[in-house]
This record gives sequence, C-alpha cells and structure tokens, in this order.
Amino acid sequence: MKVTLARRDDLNHIGTIGERAIREAYAQLLRPATIEAVIRHAYSQQALERRWEDHPILIAVLDGRPRAFADAIVEQDRVVVAALYTEPASRRLGAGTQLIGRIRQLAERLPTTVDVILGNTEAEQFIERCGFVPGESLETTMFGEPVVERRWYLGSLVEADAEPAINR
Repeated sequence: MKVTLARRDDLNHIGTIGERAIREAYAQLLRPATIEAVIRHAYSQQALERRWEDHPILIAVLDGRPRAFADAIVEQDRVVVAALYTEPASRRLGAGTQLIGRIRQLAERLPTTVDVILGNTEAEQFIERCGFVPGESLETTMFGEPVVERRWYLGSLVEADAEPAINR
C-alpha cells in the first residue's frame, strides 16, 4: 500500500469509494434521502474537483488503483480530517492507518480532529486505534436531519501558526 497525493485523474475512483462507503456506513444512521444528499453534495465531479483544488486529498494505492482516500484541511489551529474512507474489499490492510500518518505530517505541531456521527461504531473504533481520544459531542444537522457527532482529537495544541508541510 502506497500513500500519495491524489491527482485529478484519481477523482473518479475517490468518488466511487466515497459513495459506497457513505451508503454502507450510514445506512442505519441516516435517512436514505440524507445519504443521497451528502453524496450529491460531496461526491459530484464538481465537488471533488473543488476539494482537490482547495486542500490535499491523499490516496492509498494498491495494485495501481486507489483503495482509500482522506481529505485533510489544515486550519490555523488544527488539521481536520474531513473524510476518510476505504473501499470495503480493501479494509484492514493498513490504508486508513497510513492515511492518518500522512495527515499528521501535514502540520505535525497541530492537533488533528475528526468528527464521527455517534453510532458509527466501526469508524469510532478505528479512530480510537489510531490514538484519537473522544471529545465533545456536537449537535448539528445534515441536510435537515438532526445528527450528533463526537469530535475526536489526536495531539495537542502546541503552536497555532504552524505551516503545512504539503502545499499544492
């Protein structure tokens, strides 16, 4: 498994991985209409291109094809894992762990956070295995559906003005 920055021609694979993973992860947690709205909003070709141009998208490649990806947004005081999904057939091969490791390298002195919808047990267990600790619960809405997320933290706030190590 090799982790690298996504290229524009990886976006179709990323979209397919994201769509499948969202449908699977949230099938019992969100209404079907909400799931489809999330997919339309986040995984249309235009949305993927905007995200790719805006911030690093990392991919884990196996046998020449992306099998997992992560969006990482470097903010002033933290690095936000906006998305991290692995195709179901490629889970438990280390892709997610390697992606988290690369995300930490983007701004090593900043803490990393990820918000996970409560009840997404598989994601919470994975994040915890990566060393994240649970923080506050956040009440929000996703396309009109109320949800509760838990913010998970890795690292501590050391220096809020750290520069990202990877720039596009």
